[in-house]
Amino acid sequence: MRHVADLLRRDGCTDVVVRQARSDRGIDITARTADGRSVAVQCKNRAGRASVPSADMQKFAGAARAVDRVDIALFVATCTFSREAQAIADLSGVITVNRDELEAWSAGVRLKTLR
Repeated sequence: MRHVADLLRRDGCTDVVVRQARSDRGIDITARTADGRSVAVQCKNRAGRASVPSADMQKFAGAARAVDRVDIALFVATCTFSREAQAIADLSGVITVNRDELEAWSAGVRLKTLR
């Protein structure tokens, strides 16, 4: 999570806050883009061939839209997203960042959604 928070700051986000696990309500990081849009981030660190399941995406999509009503919902994972999780993300407007995209972001490529 701290690495993603640092990437958000690097890309111009302010008010970056890493939330405590017990009270995060399904959102790990909150921030504001340079132009003032609110951002909510969920981070999942999964190894091997694991993928983010649809249940995790449903929980985050609900938290980002209903609980916090954010402008940008960003789900960052060190793995892939299941087909159903990606479908839910697409329907609910959640931006997914998989392992390859995270590696590119870490290497200096800015996320389009934060521009």
